[in-house]
Amino acid sequence: MKKVLLILTGIMLLASVPILVFFLSQRQELRNKAAPATTLTLQPNVSSIPVGETVIWKVIINTAENKVASAKISLIFDQSKFEAQSITNGSLAPRILNQGTVGVGTATITVAAENTTKPIIGQGEIATLRLKAISGSATPVAVQFASDTFVAGIGETTVNVLTSSQPGSVTITGGAQLATAPTTAVSPTPMTSSPTPNPTIKPPENLVAQPASSSALTIMVDAEASRGGKPLIKGTAAAGSTITVVIHATPPQTQVTTADETGIWQLTPTTTLKTGTYTVVVTALNPTTGTTETLSSSFPVGGGIGGAEMTEATGDGLPTSGSTEITLILLCAGSLMITFGGITLAKKYL
Repeated sequence: MKKVLLILTGIMLLASVPILVFFLSQRQELRNKAAPATTLTLQPNVSSIPVGETVIWKVIINTAENKVASAKISLIFDQSKFEAQSITNGSLAPRILNQGTVGVGTATITVAAENTTKPIIGQGEIATLRLKAISGSATPVAVQFASDTFVAGIGETTVNVLTSSQPGSVTITGGAQLATAPTTAVSPTPMTSSPTPNPTIKPPENLVAQPASSSALTIMVDAEASRGGKPLIKGTAAAGSTITVVIHATPPQTQVTTADETGIWQLTPTTTLKTGTYTVVVTALNPTTGTTETLSSSFPVGGGIGGAEMTEATGDGLPTSGSTEITLILLCAGSLMITFGGITLAKKYL
């Protein structure tokens, strides 16, 4: 009888150890989640430049305590002062999700970390913009971040961890005749003359912007077991929207894609998901309005259950640290009671 009691006590103590370790690791994971603190800064390589020369602008990221998966860099500038030549990724962002494109007064690129296990961390260059000065200016000319600039975090409390962006500026020397005219004549003229002779251009723009309503973003998850733990996550959004998908797994998975011209987007998890229930949070950044929408959905993996219904996001879908602490305290108390109870019984029958 004594041996049986001692064995049972030992088994209960051993069983409590992995449970305590699990909850301690969960608590530590919650502590590791950081509030958004990432910043972006534009740094021109010169303070002034003559007309006809090229200035190089470095996009510097400082992730602070955040872990960054990807960043959409969208820049705007005075088209009467600069002519965009190229925008490329920097050393801190080795992957390119969307190739750099330059237009009249705009430049955009979406860059990413090597993978989710090697996120972008620290401070450094994630993109480089090259602009040619085409007319002089008596005052510094700024290049700044557009409203659709977006930085996606990995396993953080929110999807977009960007908190602030700092523009840059240079003075363009030379071209004295153009120095006084562009600010008053060049800007208003294209804005009033371009849309008027081309009224047919307006309807397509309006049509593209129409999906940017409260019901534009949708999510559907096909969680059939036959997919081997990689369910198809798909949906709709405004055409051309930047879609950031965060799957709350261990570790969390973050991916960025773009809705096609019809507004359809889809992807699958980067790594196989184990059997269980997961929450996916999807954020769509509308390229026309600069607004964002967020939806979340819970879905099962395994068991051959079909797609989950779409629901509105009510938060970040993360457990609170309070419930973990309470559970941990109860487990510790239970373990102590089992230990002292086993010792008391052992002494009684010895």
